[in-house]
Amino acid sequence: MEIVAVGLDHRKAPMEVREKAAFTVRSLEEVTGTLKKRGIAEVVVLSTCNRSEIYAAAADGEAAVETLKEYYIDYKTPEIAPYLYTFDGRDAVWHLFRVVAGLDSMILGEDQILGQSKDALANAEKIHGTGKFLTKAFREAITFSKKIKTVYKISETPLSLSSTAVKHVKRLFPDDYQDKKVLIIGSGKMGTLALQYMDAEGFNDVTMTNRTYHPALDYKDTYHGEVKVVPYPDRYNAVPEMDVIISATASPHTVLKSEAFPALAKPLLLIDLALPRDIDPALAQVDGVTLLTIDDFNHIIDETKAYREKVAQKIAVAVEDAVDDMMEWLQKAKVDDMVGGLNRKAQGRADETIAILNKRYHFEGKDYEYLEKIVRSEFRKMVMPTIKKLKKLDDDASVKKAKKAYHWLIETEEN
Repeated sequence: MEIVAVGLDHRKAPMEVREKAAFTVRSLEEVTGTLKKRGIAEVVVLSTCNRSEIYAAAADGEAAVETLKEYYIDYKTPEIAPYLYTFDGRDAVWHLFRVVAGLDSMILGEDQILGQSKDALANAEKIHGTGKFLTKAFREAITFSKKIKTVYKISETPLSLSSTAVKHVKRLFPDDYQDKKVLIIGSGKMGTLALQYMDAEGFNDVTMTNRTYHPALDYKDTYHGEVKVVPYPDRYNAVPEMDVIISATASPHTVLKSEAFPALAKPLLLIDLALPRDIDPALAQVDGVTLLTIDDFNHIIDETKAYREKVAQKIAVAVEDAVDDMMEWLQKAKVDDMVGGLNRKAQGRADETIAILNKRYHFEGKDYEYLEKIVRSEFRKMVMPTIKKLKKLDDDASVKKAKKAYHWLIETEEN
């Protein structure tokens, strides 16, 4: 079984392409089902504001890459084709470990990708999309990411788009940021993080709105002041009094439209942290409005970037060792079916032998237990040398030869 990956990310694909390539949670079952019908054994989809990737496990890695590319382009749009990258074998595992560790994130070493990777695996498990190979790869990548964040302390203070956005607001209004009126649209992970960072940085006037209404008490563990709540249908009425609006929903459509936007009497900073975008790009043309999107944060000052780049170089070396361990496991796993078959064959022969001997000599009690122990042990010894040799195979060519011999010796005998 080979692990492969196909996708695009913030480094090459602009936002307008990334939002067309994004997957919703609702679409995962359809995507997984279709790919399985096309010969893909396991599927995990990782789709965030900065990347959309399909990880797969299949018997033929090269064919799987072509299947994923063809499906992705057909399912979405031909516009994404020039931006797609592909990885197979060790490169795919290496890419996964870097992604989960935050080394390929827009904000180097950011924390949110770890949770998003966990969610991607959980979503795949829920719809029975993943199996032994991708589950192992994702879990190892997640464990590695947790370890390096502890050992290397690449993000001793929380790092995410939400935290960066809040700190940027603080920099823009150094003298009176505490009293700026802020509206956060969306109470999912990104919105809740923004509220949490607003609390940590000392913002005193924060209003929340969400498509599903949440009373102010729902936010008491996140924000220690008084959170105001505006019903979602009334969000436009709240806009004129705001200084800053941060939008971070999972809506497939814009939640602030230019045609419904009210007149403004003072400057307004709009920050769109969603993908697909929440805020109509046309609002950037409105007098007094400054609109920042995810990609703008690529260019915003990051005071800890130089330090994190230095740490990332050390982590990149650790990635290589972790990937080597994962590849060793994958190589051994390729012979699991043969090892299991040999064990079953030995078990079956032992059962037959015990039954024949017991029928003839009528063993009872401890005598029968001893018979079972001796016979099973002897048949196990017969296959152990072969099993040990199989587990030492370290290249695909040898595994293929072994499988051919196994099929000829064992499976043809069973048929």
